[in-house]
Amino acid sequence: METNNLVKKTFVNMLIVNAISLVSGIVCVMVDSIVTGQFLGAQAVTAVGLLTPVTMIINVFGVLFGPGLGIVCTRYIGMAKPKRVIEVYSVVITALIIVGTIVSITLYVIAPSLSNQLGGKLQNEHIIKMTTNYLRGFSFGILPMCISMPVSGLMILDNDKMHSIVSMVSILIADIIFDLANVLVFHGGMWGMAIATSLSQLVGLIVVMTHFLKKDRILRYNPKNMHMSDLNEVMLCGVANVINMGSQAVRGIIFNMVLLSVSTGSAVAALCACNSSFAIIIAIALSMFVTTTTICSLLYGEEDRRGLCQALQISLKIVVPTIFVISALMFIFARGIAGCFLDKNAVEELKQATRFIRFMSMQMFLNSISYSLSGAYQGIRRLKLTYLIFLLREGVFQILSVVIFGLIFGVRGVEMGILISGVLVVITCLIIPCIHNKKFSLKTEDLLFLPDDFGPKPDELFESSASSMEEVMEVSNSVMGFCRERGIERKKAMLISLFIEEMAGNTVRYGFGDKAGNVDIRLICHDGEQMIRIRDNGKPFDPVEWFKKNEPEDPASGVGIRMIVKLSKEVQYIPAMGLNNLVINV
Repeated sequence: METNNLVKKTFVNMLIVNAISLVSGIVCVMVDSIVTGQFLGAQAVTAVGLLTPVTMIINVFGVLFGPGLGIVCTRYIGMAKPKRVIEVYSVVITALIIVGTIVSITLYVIAPSLSNQLGGKLQNEHIIKMTTNYLRGFSFGILPMCISMPVSGLMILDNDKMHSIVSMVSILIADIIFDLANVLVFHGGMWGMAIATSLSQLVGLIVVMTHFLKKDRILRYNPKNMHMSDLNEVMLCGVANVINMGSQAVRGIIFNMVLLSVSTGSAVAALCACNSSFAIIIAIALSMFVTTTTICSLLYGEEDRRGLCQALQISLKIVVPTIFVISALMFIFARGIAGCFLDKNAVEELKQATRFIRFMSMQMFLNSISYSLSGAYQGIRRLKLTYLIFLLREGVFQILSVVIFGLIFGVRGVEMGILISGVLVVITCLIIPCIHNKKFSLKTEDLLFLPDDFGPKPDELFESSASSMEEVMEVSNSVMGFCRERGIERKKAMLISLFIEEMAGNTVRYGFGDKAGNVDIRLICHDGEQMIRIRDNGKPFDPVEWFKKNEPEDPASGVGIRMIVKLSKEVQYIPAMGLNNLVINV
């Protein structure tokens, strides 16, 4: 019986939630770009292109803490340590409030001088003024954005996958309403566009906070037990995202400089339209990275070697074909997509944006494998490899290629540089495992190159999965034989077997309802101790706690559960990620 069904189902469910959440957030940016291009003109689009790198740098503060928070919390869930989850969550939220406030005030103050630096070469006071107005209006939304975006990404860990979607959709709807009100009613220009964005972020924060009105949440704010060392660990896990955003910001500034050197402001507007059009596909790719990271972090916390290999395999099978299809559609419909972000009278901008989109669609497909690999490396704490892939993919390869070919061949060289950087990413992703393994191999275990001593030895580990009572009984019998073969006394082996039969059986009979479900059973026997992990995707239910509070009518009912709990050194039940996770150390 295979044990990868539950991993695959969880991966797909989490990917859908992450993708919808991230895409909804990116669509807000696209809506701003569309409204700006259609109602405020080409100069406003140029202003947006100039300030995009700045907004990316600002987002760096959020991604430094947010994704790392999810990774660390997931790992502690895998280790069955819910108290540590609360401690990590609390210290990060405190840091986000402090950082968000400081950045907001600073941006408002330096907005005029920053705009002059960004648009000085254009010598256009109107564009510089629009840039200043947008930055100042945007500063009011930084604090709610710093809190709502990271926290909304944690909702699925707290068994509230719909809340994250509702939050991001609320931001999107509010942004559309406020944007249209600005251009059609208030005529607030770029200042109004930025205020609309800030107000929509405030709406999102309010929706996110309603998640915590219920008491049965894993995530709870408790300032009494905060540790600064947790903040360091979270930031280390978030460095990859900082490299991602920071590289994009630096890349954007350098690309603009190259284009202004070899062309006119129309090329900057075209690149801005191209970047806006790719916001969704990049969000989908990042959601794949986040999902791979989260699943691998959970399995890494459990030291589940086989599960990690399965997770990477599942990720590659989903990520590469998905990005290929989306990239192909972007290539085919490039002209129509460009027209969404630029006025139809901007002929040169439309033509150039179409070419940029086609070259970037090819680059995006070439980058696809890197999102799965970097996500897995992040989850298994090979952080330096994740940093390297992000730095090369988002920064070094693109910047060097575009600068070299752009300065030699002009705008056509910029297009060539975009494509060449994707080729270099593929080569790098294949070379890294080859160097480590000293051989060429595409096996998932070789791609992960886990340490030899990672996880239990094969003869100490029993793994199986069940989705019916027949399979439950088969697993129970197999567990009995596994325990006896490892020298466990007959009575204890029988109790462990009965415990698994009762737990898995109850889940199969009552936990799934009308939907198909799986129960994954993992038993580790090491140094005279046994660790039992039972995981399922049924209704949230802690059977151990239920038996403590309720006396069954039949004295023989649940005897295996009660006896194992009495023998256990530690029992942890964590409902997270849409899964029931029960870990017992006997």
